[in-house]
Amino acid sequence: MEGCLIMKATTQIERDIAFCIDELDLTNYQIGELLRATEKLGNIPVEYFCDEFIFDCDRDEDEFDRLHDNHYLHIEQFNALYEED
Repeated sequence: MEGCLIMKATTQIERDIAFCIDELDLTNYQIGELLRATEKLGNIPVEYFCDEFIFDCDRDEDEFDRLHDNHYLHIEQFNALYEED
């Protein structure tokens, strides 16, 4: 059973590195930084992390508008809900 877990972990690392190289065109240093960050977040897959939390707004301004909503969360309004008087 332990060998299966090691093989699965190795396979995920290989997929993460391949994604960093093929899709993101990262340097070795950048790959290391991203792998360490996703490891600290619970060993989540790099592709999932990038899909959920990172977007590239340089490619298309319409894409930025779709992903960024100024009205989504106003931190002042959120804090006001939970501030003690």
